[in-house]
Amino acid sequence: MPKITRISTTPYTVPLKATLSWGSQHELPRLDHVLVRADLSDGAVGIAEATPRPSIYGETRASIEAIIETQLAPLLAEQTVEDFEAVAALNGRIAHIKNNNTAKGALDIALHQALANSRGESLGVYLGASRSRIRLSAIVSAGPPEAVLADVAAAYRAGLRVFKVKIGRDIATETETLARLIEVYPAGQFYVDANETLGSVAAADILDGLFELGVMYCEEALPVRRLRQRRELRRDCKMPLIADDSAFTLADLEREIEFDTFDILNIKTARTGFSGSRRMLERAAEAGKDVMVGSQASSLLGCAQAALFAGQAAVNCPSECSFYLKTEADLSLAPSIAEGYWETDAVEAALSQMQARLARLT
Repeated sequence: MPKITRISTTPYTVPLKATLSWGSQHELPRLDHVLVRADLSDGAVGIAEATPRPSIYGETRASIEAIIETQLAPLLAEQTVEDFEAVAALNGRIAHIKNNNTAKGALDIALHQALANSRGESLGVYLGASRSRIRLSAIVSAGPPEAVLADVAAAYRAGLRVFKVKIGRDIATETETLARLIEVYPAGQFYVDANETLGSVAAADILDGLFELGVMYCEEALPVRRLRQRRELRRDCKMPLIADDSAFTLADLEREIEFDTFDILNIKTARTGFSGSRRMLERAAEAGKDVMVGSQASSLLGCAQAALFAGQAAVNCPSECSFYLKTEADLSLAPSIAEGYWETDAVEAALSQMQARLARLT
């Protein structure tokens, strides 16, 4: 059985075509990420992408590199990894290190990727993916109507057919823009992400209006701290609700299930790794909830790994694994998107090439 011989990090910057904006004041001008590499004693290597978001998790590139080098890597050195559960059990060794969501998430994914490589398995097979195709959705930045329309047009040309539109800055204008999008793209499907910006009193009316317009569902309409109001909103409005910021962890998810605040769980593998994400997927399925997978504004590497996790049967909603299209990176390895889908085999082939290329650079 292989042992962990080395864990290392490498800064990883990817320019964006345009700044991503969301919520009341959040902006992402570029991807200042960290590559996390795990080496095993049999020579297998796994590489994943940590996605620091100071305004969401409080992490920075420097904090991720420091916590892995000084705390996480020493705790995992020389540990044996035999199967998925053995890697998942390593979370117990680092559980006393609080928070650091994406540092832990990337380390977990890198270890699972390394073990899959060690076993000579594709990542999808290793994770239990059963879908031959993975349905994708696109994240659309908040902004003036012409910018939103242009963003959707570019994603549509790239082959996408499901779009998550950021709202919450000017509901009247955003509603008009959504109506225009639904008219222009009859083959498209649209849902919204309010990023906790709506008011408790008006939220149900706003969402009911959008639902009647043809918008499918809404992510995080109200502030996470307003648990009672979020429960009431799910009871009172017609539109299905997505849990994202309210379910960072399995413990958060248990609370949300108990209070019945949502219909769809958005699992971000970037913050819960494959180990935590699998537990959350199983728990959501037990509770009768639908599931999508998000990639936390990842590059092609993170999008591919998240998409293969989304290949499991219990993930039954389009998954947000297309953010790489917003980057200025070399996308020559990116699989083509056909009518909103990635072919799983093509994703596996692309990921294998990316792993080999990055292993030479880290």
